[in-house]
Amino acid sequence: MKKTLSWLGGLMLLLVVTLQGCGHGYIGRALTSTYLQGHRTAHIDDASNFDQAIIAKGADIPWDKASNYNQQQLSDTAMAHHVKHGTAAFVVVRRGKLVHEQYFAPYNAQSKTNSFSMAKTITTLQVGRAVQEGFISSFDAPLTEQIKEYANDERSKKATVAQLSSMSSGHEWDENYYLPLNMTTDLYYGKDAQTLVLSHGFEREPGSAYEYSSGSTQLLGVFLKRALQAKEPELTVSAHLSRSLWAPLGMGSDGIYTLDRPANQGGMERTYCCIFATATDFARFGQLLLQDGRWNGQQLLDKAFIERMRKPDLQPYYGHSLWMDWQYKTPFYLLQGHEGQYVIVVPSMDMVVVRTGQHRDKKTLGPNGQLPLEIYQFVDEAVRLVEPTNSTHSAMN
Repeated sequence: MKKTLSWLGGLMLLLVVTLQGCGHGYIGRALTSTYLQGHRTAHIDDASNFDQAIIAKGADIPWDKASNYNQQQLSDTAMAHHVKHGTAAFVVVRRGKLVHEQYFAPYNAQSKTNSFSMAKTITTLQVGRAVQEGFISSFDAPLTEQIKEYANDERSKKATVAQLSSMSSGHEWDENYYLPLNMTTDLYYGKDAQTLVLSHGFEREPGSAYEYSSGSTQLLGVFLKRALQAKEPELTVSAHLSRSLWAPLGMGSDGIYTLDRPANQGGMERTYCCIFATATDFARFGQLLLQDGRWNGQQLLDKAFIERMRKPDLQPYYGHSLWMDWQYKTPFYLLQGHEGQYVIVVPSMDMVVVRTGQHRDKKTLGPNGQLPLEIYQFVDEAVRLVEPTNSTHSAMN
């Protein structure tokens, strides 16, 4: 047995070395960060596998608790779903107050887990702030305003910042989270995100079609970084996020942004995927959207910009870095991340629902045929929790 394991280990090492020699140097980190840690893909606790930058908080503004805080329990069916899929936190906020807050071991209220693609929405929000602050000329600014590498490409010259956000820029990308030899895996585990996304051109006319792409949001991050540093050379994406949104929102904890490599080696934030925060801090982004960009008497983001984000673009289920179903009985929109990270906004209920966790049921789809059914189930369960006498059923049943 020991000889067999030694032989297999040697074979794996040889394979990794061979792949690195063929230009797939990220494979070693991918294997050690997933399979050798007992995971088949990236996971919500993987911050320690990467270099990091702190998203500093300002003055802590704690959430108020509703008079019925935690008075209603999750249904048996909902609890079984959370346990089965490794939920870390389930939080419901209504009318700006915590109504339900529940954590599943080993997680607690202080646990900071990975946003995954919820970061795409946060990046778009941050770009909106940068526009208001004058770092970026417009949300519809041409990509070549900062990305000069595309200046001679006919398609890319037509692409805009907003199209990167709405997944309609035409930037070439292959989105896959499970194949080891894949550009998305390279983006996650590689050490030069900027060079990788800039190495891909534009495969279709900007604005002509929707295609979900992590590369698009990382390219948006490159644009944002350059725009910030054109005016303040030392200003990083994480530092700007801190002063423009994190601190003003009164976050309870510092956030963590993971980088592609050490900051002193030119590392940059992985703007498409990887912000670590507590569930109640993630909820603040949902509340900001619900309040049309207004927070504590200050208009952090223009209402028109928020309205544009949550309006369907080329597909009825996607706007600008927001997923949505406006046809559901309780219409909603949301931030959505890999393995079931959700911040769901339900305007008609004045409600924000947060679920973070290790896995999700992605195969069973909801009424619109695009979003997982469990999102609808979380919405229905949250409605039952906040209005138990008016809720006659739950989609968990």
